Amino acid sequence: VSGGELFDFLAQKESLSEEEATRFIKQILDGVNYLHSKKIAHFDLKPENIMLLDKNIPIPHIKLIDFGLAHKIEDGVEFKNIFGTPEFVAPEIVNYEPLGLAADMWSIGVITYILLSGASPFLGETKQETLANITAVNYEFDEEFFSNTSDLAKDFIRKLLVKDTRKRLTIQEALSHPWITPVDKRQALVRQASVVNMENFKRQYARRRWKLSYCIVSLCNHLSRSLVKNVLIQDESLRNCESDSEDLSQRKATHQRRSSIS
Repeated sequence: VSGGELFDFLAQKESLSEEEATRFIKQILDGVNYLHSKKIAHFDLKPENIMLLDKNIPIPHIKLIDFGLAHKIEDGVEFKNIFGTPEFVAPEIVNYEPLGLAADMWSIGVITYILLSGASPFLGETKQETLANITAVNYEFDEEFFSNTSDLAKDFIRKLLVKDTRKRLTIQEALSHPWITPVDKRQALVRQASVVNMENFKRQYARRRWKLSYCIVSLCNHLSRSLVKNVLIQDESLRNCESDSEDLSQRKATHQRRSSIS
């Protein structure tokens, strides 16, 4: 996978129509469709896990990566877990409810929102705020970011960011949505005429990347401090053991001398 991340590639473009955007989303949907046909949920769909095979062609081919959280969904077997990246997890994950393939569809809704605006629909100042926004489905199409976005695109996102998993689009329904697969010429022309505000996309995406980098650095610092602390504790324990060994040796030598004298 030599082409890097999809969103890094998009951030370098000067313009992006919705028609181009749907070609990328369609590839993501096709990949997820293959997984879901095997009853496998990815559970960690996010921009960092959407890579390009080669970025030197107009519409690069996409590859989904990082299947560390993937899980096969079996009929009649309840599966619950709290995992994933907070910004992209579905409400049922936050609420520790039974999970299924629908969780991936929520993540695709978040990814599409970010692709069209650069902004993240539920991202708060803290992890707790982000999760609260998700459970409340607290998001909106800010005019600053979505003034040039078509109603078809917004409808696609709305039907994915649905709390009730039974009402959320399935992968097949998403693939047949008119924003992805137009049913007439008018819908096709709407996609061509609607564009992504690349200035906003680049600014918001850079801010998101900075926040992500900050979190990674903070985590590394925390791990480093924990490592140093553990080393110091182990060193202190070792010194105590050595001291105890020395005391034991001295007591043994003293006992031997006393035995010789007597």
